[in-house]
Amino acid sequence: MSESISVFLITLNEVAHIEQVLESVAWADEVIVLDSGSTDGTVEICKRMGVDLHHQDWLGYSAQKAAALQRCRNDWCLNVDGDEIVSAELAKELQDLTASKEVSAVEISINDLIMGKFLSRFSRKRRIIRLFRRSQAAYPTNRTVHENLQVSGSVGRSKHCLHHLGYDDPIKYFAKQIKYAQLRAEDKFRDGKSGSLIKLWLVGPFTFFRTFLLSRLLLSGRAGLIIAAAETSYAFCKEAHLIRLSQQKSYGAEESQQQRH
Repeated sequence: MSESISVFLITLNEVAHIEQVLESVAWADEVIVLDSGSTDGTVEICKRMGVDLHHQDWLGYSAQKAAALQRCRNDWCLNVDGDEIVSAELAKELQDLTASKEVSAVEISINDLIMGKFLSRFSRKRRIIRLFRRSQAAYPTNRTVHENLQVSGSVGRSKHCLHHLGYDDPIKYFAKQIKYAQLRAEDKFRDGKSGSLIKLWLVGPFTFFRTFLLSRLLLSGRAGLIIAAAETSYAFCKEAHLIRLSQQKSYGAEESQQQRH
């Protein structure tokens, strides 16, 4: 017998898609929305649709999702973004999976909409743990972005995908990737990592080869090419920013040493 599911999402100015998103999860036992200060009508739509709406000033991706998760009353929880649609087929599959005693979490493939087209069914898609038992999962405290859940227990995979609408505009998509690259580099720097010039030379070609060819994104036409280029930009900018942070630290240490002498 399937168990009740709490759906939770964090929002900031998601008016373009939030109504579709909330309609796609209306089957859930409860829907928690944690907004960080939307000014575009997102809050008004959430109120009209009767979800459990809360406000929290921005804490960073990981901490913000953890704060939303704390408000869920069920053990099984599903996280979606404010631009992701849960199809009826995926909803049914996830509900069925909650009856399983063999898994504590479920990885879900994300099918991105790019310039009006979703990826080919033959292209490999990114997979993220989105359905999980909250008693066996936690968001990491040392990451501000790419907040991969830490799960104790076995992880299954869904057959159906989440439909992600937020990358349809390439300019906004690339801007997000650059922002994520900066945040991830700063996370790595705080963890004691330093940048590498050799890696800076190699990471771009390697990332493009891995995503466009090995992940079969070339079968998705222009959508696959755009994603491969964006992933390459992300990897390059992350390493470049990490090198810059390392240099700033080195220069600061040299200046301090000179001042002491």
